[in-house]
Amino acid sequence: MASKRNKEPDTLAYKSTVFDFAFHPSQDIIATGLITGHINCVKYAPGKGNNEVMWSTRPSKKSVRGLAFSHDGAGLFTVTKDGSIGALDVNTGNVLIKKPDAHEAPINAVRLLTETVLATGDDNGVIKLWDVRTGNETMEYTDNSDFISDMDYDPASKTLVASSGQGTVSVFDIRKPKMLDMSATQDDELLSICIIKDRRKVLAGSQEGILNIYSWGDWGDCTDRFLGHPNSIDTICKIDEDTVVTGSSDGLIRVIDILPNKFQGIVGEHENYPIECLRLSHDRTFLASSSHDDTVRFWDIRYLTTERGDGDEDDDSEEAKEETGDKDDDEEEDEEDDKDDDKDEEDDEDDDDSDNSDDSDEEKDEEDEKGLEKKPTGAASSSSSSSKPTAGSKRKEMNDSSDDDSDQASKKKNANANRRPKKAAPPKEDPNFFDDL
Repeated sequence: MASKRNKEPDTLAYKSTVFDFAFHPSQDIIATGLITGHINCVKYAPGKGNNEVMWSTRPSKKSVRGLAFSHDGAGLFTVTKDGSIGALDVNTGNVLIKKPDAHEAPINAVRLLTETVLATGDDNGVIKLWDVRTGNETMEYTDNSDFISDMDYDPASKTLVASSGQGTVSVFDIRKPKMLDMSATQDDELLSICIIKDRRKVLAGSQEGILNIYSWGDWGDCTDRFLGHPNSIDTICKIDEDTVVTGSSDGLIRVIDILPNKFQGIVGEHENYPIECLRLSHDRTFLASSSHDDTVRFWDIRYLTTERGDGDEDDDSEEAKEETGDKDDDEEEDEEDDKDDDKDEEDDEDDDDSDNSDDSDEEKDEEDEKGLEKKPTGAASSSSSSSKPTAGSKRKEMNDSSDDDSDQASKKKNANANRRPKKAAPPKEDPNFFDDL
């Protein structure tokens, strides 16, 4: 990949692990949630020293498991280890509402589906839908028996897909109270999920580094598998309908084309620390990544989308020439030279020269097209210690009896632990939930 990169914002460095972060839907703002319960809101800008901290708050002593901005960007939804859901004012950081015990188990995933519907998934495999206008629970799905690792949503069909620790992809129509379908159980945990190919395919990353590819509507088993990641695929971020970036526990951020499946290169890395989360900024300029090195790093990916766009346009142009028989400037100049230099030659000799010129130009066009397709693939694998922890397993590692999750950060970076959550009190409805938003 050519280097057309511009200056990225400074790396955000913290003293504890970043569990999740989210980009503002329309402004250059990023929010981060830490294992200590702290939430930070930062205005980011390219260049050294240009980031500006808007506010930092600690609404809970429990770890922040997930963040999601409201569609208008005025509110920030939060989910925590104690099963609570909250909302903060983006401008001030003030707590607008907190709904304690929304789940019996620690909440592991959150996604805003529509302007009014919020989805949350917990470590017991329960998925709940919430009406953010009233704070009422509208749906509860209990079909999974292990933690919900990730969720994605298709607004056209109003379909929610979720990956789980039991190794399945579950499918829900958010208008219906029952699950639509569930895939066959894989041999290992599914840690990440992404809808791609204009809703024709769904990707699910596994603990063993296999990217499972499902066909939409055919959920029995995956229809294809993409091998090559040496470690777990903990997060997936869609660049376009044919391209994703993946974050793995070997610390590498890879660019992958889907169908045909191909590694395209490495965007960046966090040395040997597992990649926890990947997100794309609102203007598609920056990819951000968080890792167990306690940082959020920015990667300018305009070179990615620009190069792909230019290549497609060139390919389309060449195809158009072949279909219409149009001639480029070189062909016209060659023909004029032939006419000037060969005025006295016989007509059959003119035809032969013209054919030879056309053949030469066609060979050149083929070479140009091949050149457009050449991109370094980067390392498809990286040497890493087998004792290094995976980001996919960290969620349930945090679920012990300690009140201070920060004590577990160092343990998480060295070994996997038993992560079975404890149950809390049953959820209660709060009619004033998120009214201030």
